[in-house]
Amino acid sequence: MKEEFKWFLRDEVVNPGLCTYCGACAAVCPNDRIEFLEDGPALTEECPRDGMGACMNVCHRITTDASRMGLTIFGFKAKPPSLIGQYEKMVSARAVDSAIREAGQDGGAVTALLAYCLESGLVDGVVATKGMWKPTPSVITDKAGLLEAAGSRYSVAPILTAVEEAGKTLNKIAVVALPCQVNGLRRMQFFEGLNAHPLEVSEEDGMPVKLPAFVYTIGLYCMQNFSYERLKDFLTAKGVDLGKVKKFTIRQETMRLEMEDGSVEIDLGEFEDAGVVWDGCSVCRDAVSKLADVSAGYTGTPKDWTTLIARNAKGLELIEGAENAGYIETSSEVEVDRIEEFADRKMRKFDRELKKRLSEEKPIKFYWASDYPGVRREAKGTFFVKIRTSSGLVNHDYLAKVAELAGKYGDGSLEFTTRQTIEIQGVNGEKIDDLMAELYEKGLMTIGMGYVVACPGMAYCPEGLVETKQLANELTAEFVQRLTPHKMKIGVAGCPNSCVRVRRHDIGIMGHVRPVLDLETCNGCGRCTETCKPGALSVVAGKAQIDRDTCIECGWCIRSCPHEAMIEEAKGYSLWIGGNDARIPTDGILLKNFCTKEDLFRLINSVAAVFLKYRTKPGRERLGNVIRRVGEGEFLREVFETEEKIRSK
Repeated sequence: MKEEFKWFLRDEVVNPGLCTYCGACAAVCPNDRIEFLEDGPALTEECPRDGMGACMNVCHRITTDASRMGLTIFGFKAKPPSLIGQYEKMVSARAVDSAIREAGQDGGAVTALLAYCLESGLVDGVVATKGMWKPTPSVITDKAGLLEAAGSRYSVAPILTAVEEAGKTLNKIAVVALPCQVNGLRRMQFFEGLNAHPLEVSEEDGMPVKLPAFVYTIGLYCMQNFSYERLKDFLTAKGVDLGKVKKFTIRQETMRLEMEDGSVEIDLGEFEDAGVVWDGCSVCRDAVSKLADVSAGYTGTPKDWTTLIARNAKGLELIEGAENAGYIETSSEVEVDRIEEFADRKMRKFDRELKKRLSEEKPIKFYWASDYPGVRREAKGTFFVKIRTSSGLVNHDYLAKVAELAGKYGDGSLEFTTRQTIEIQGVNGEKIDDLMAELYEKGLMTIGMGYVVACPGMAYCPEGLVETKQLANELTAEFVQRLTPHKMKIGVAGCPNSCVRVRRHDIGIMGHVRPVLDLETCNGCGRCTETCKPGALSVVAGKAQIDRDTCIECGWCIRSCPHEAMIEEAKGYSLWIGGNDARIPTDGILLKNFCTKEDLFRLINSVAAVFLKYRTKPGRERLGNVIRRVGEGEFLREVFETEEKIRSK
């Protein structure tokens, strides 16, 4: 009997029947310790980390992190989860090339898209599978290879292992994958940002696995997949000679086998009853590859056409480019309700399996909780759900709804966070979907990181100089998705009291006012010197005098002068950048004084652009770290140059 080494994923994912056989774990292992057995991946030798390295971090059955990855995938316009996911456009499509149309599935649209990518130089290669019954992960670099790989397969294959192979010789690739494999691929793609540390390095040469750029991710529809050995044994027992099968397809609840001498149809229920379905498929929720650039499948279109779903701008550009170049033809004839019905059928299967596993007290990871923004696991295994407020303000009706949900789905407790959100605590994993459905139905919103915090400002606080709450809401709407992946926190203070500690934010905004003295009106009474907290005022020769080096521009002297001799010369927002109160705290630096709202939006956009230009460690490098590395002067120079370009557009 083969020795089994201690491995976190084997214990927590593979043995409990959660593994999807996607291959991501092996693709990122720099020491080539993972092999794929009939029942799932296993270690070939002892791992000094007990398998708690990059393989664990990349596994989407531990957590999907779909809500975090979606920010980037969808161009920082991510929406809450839905049955068929968000998209830009749907079309019916098929290949123009008759050879591709004949070899491919449902009109060969996917193969045609890949041919366009290769022949147009958009990618250097394609990762897909070859082989009818036992698919082999393959790296393809020409049209002949694409034709060989065309068509559907229904046995599991660790396709992402080929990504690591592609990285040895290729720089840019397209990947064709099933929904679960797409999720694994995305976790590889965004590894450093998700985990706040780089990939594990080889014990031999100290280098991580070299991964190519994932230029296009094409995701296929999938209801379920099969174990090759179990499928082979099942069909053989049914009298099917696998060597005589020319093609096979699954439509609705039936598998159709095209034989040399006719055809055979088998109800999919028989496969499930015989235990042929891959175990991990039974707890899958995604039928339509929601995290792909383009999703593709037969449902929703006429016979011999493929439904193509452009999920983001990149996917839409790919479809339009392939059509304009003559690789595909398209039609707007798509039945969305059929796609929704297909996806709903998979969710119903998932719900039945979840209830079954819970009743049998089998382990389940609730990996899908992080599909929702603002939902995170707690130390005790339950989850908290972070509810958005209007920069700390809520009305009584809103708060009552949150309290009701906390009692119904959580442990009854709420936490008001330092980032001005409300957390429902102690939610069991099996209640997450119902909670989120009711939460959205009640008009509530959840939010992850990137929330702008603000003090009460001039609308509520007598010391406030500027409006803060509305500004914070506008900044959240504009920047929350774009800045969240970089953990760039924004705080707004209404005056130099800086109750939100603007100098300890990546981006800090503070109201201030510059006082000037009307010498003719001032009688030297000294009232301003008494109210000036920093001690920036004195009376000299019967007149007040301002020490500009000490003045913090809080405006107390203006408000307190009984003769209105201290007047306002300028008022606005000061903008500070590069601070943080994290593990290695730093103070921000002043970027610009007396900004208008319009200035703030331009400057923050400019800061983000320069930050992204120089950032080298996603998830680990805050704005202040980058400023220090680049040099304060150089960083500020580029920010102002970028702002000028934005201003001149």
